[in-house]
Amino acid sequence: MRWTSRVAALVLQLFLILIAGTTALAQQAELLERTFSGVSKEVTPQAAKTDIQNQASQKISEEVIRELIGEERFTKNKTLIQNKVIKNSARYIPFSKPSSLTQEGEEFKMAVAMKVSLRDLKQMLQENSLLNENDTVPVVLPVISLVDRVQGRSYRWWQPLDKNPQGFLFKEGRAVEEALRNSFQLKNFYVIKPLESGLGASVPSNFQNEKITGEDAQFFAHYFNAPVIIDGQVLMSKEEKGSNYSIEIRLTATQVSNARPIADVSRRFTTEAGPFETSVDKKLREVLESTSNDLASQVFEAWQRGSLGTSVIRVTIQGNHALPVMEGLKEKIRSQITQVKNIRERVVSSESTSYEVDTSVTAAELVQKMEALDFNGKKLSKVSEERDEVVLKLGQ
Repeated sequence: MRWTSRVAALVLQLFLILIAGTTALAQQAELLERTFSGVSKEVTPQAAKTDIQNQASQKISEEVIRELIGEERFTKNKTLIQNKVIKNSARYIPFSKPSSLTQEGEEFKMAVAMKVSLRDLKQMLQENSLLNENDTVPVVLPVISLVDRVQGRSYRWWQPLDKNPQGFLFKEGRAVEEALRNSFQLKNFYVIKPLESGLGASVPSNFQNEKITGEDAQFFAHYFNAPVIIDGQVLMSKEEKGSNYSIEIRLTATQVSNARPIADVSRRFTTEAGPFETSVDKKLREVLESTSNDLASQVFEAWQRGSLGTSVIRVTIQGNHALPVMEGLKEKIRSQITQVKNIRERVVSSESTSYEVDTSVTAAELVQKMEALDFNGKKLSKVSEERDEVVLKLGQ
């Protein structure tokens, strides 16, 4: 028993060490490294050192906050940022290392290396309603087709001139709207309810197409001030055998500005036996909440990552580099460039590695920031650049 207890204690200790190590790595990944070189005309070395360290904290804080919230927001809220955030910089700057102090005439010079905790800084900005995501409640517009293959009819709210009888499908459409509104509202999103509001009457005839894509989606997004559109369909059909019916729900949430899908759900359900409309209505109301919650959670996760409002740029690194090198490079890009919201591998070969990068800057700006990074003494350099794709190589 004593031996068993010792083994259990050892296993628990190893588990706690593993958890601590994992936590430490996660926290380290959130630390942004910045260096500041300052000059002071203070009389004594100690006063000069303190002055330059204060300058470093101020300038690095301003630089990173500008990157996170944008120049316009920074300028508009400069006093608030200074009093509520930068004055409490110790909360998000856990590490500061000054170099040796040198004197040239009446001036003292020194460099300061700092690490900024993005997680803690973002939390402080969020507490003061300064993050871009907190500006307004994001608006979502559903453009969902309801298709009844049993009785050969369909309903789309933006096609109000359809002459087929729509009583049942209109009712089911209202149920879909309500479920989406409730689920997204829990995540601080606002879903427009076009059926309830009778918005179909205001859609110009040349946009009353069966499928809302491309330029039509751009029109709907601007017309209804909704940057995110949910399209797809609820398809009802007869099972091949028996007296049951099937319901297929396929929904995709798209960021209209760049036609980028950010979430999707696909579900298939079978009703109990019984009359068509009664069976379908009962099953649909049973499953709508969980389906809508799933879609809302995916959109919310993209919003939390900062992926809404970003574009996707394909970044290819030429060369056959060892896995640890590429993992380190990927983490460096993700943690040191604040405008990079997410980065993930897409194609790995013996000649190159390609990533999809969610970013709020252009390809040219992204290249400039990546070329400024240092990877254990190596630098990235541009090979080619297009609007949504860049190719770089890592120096030897």
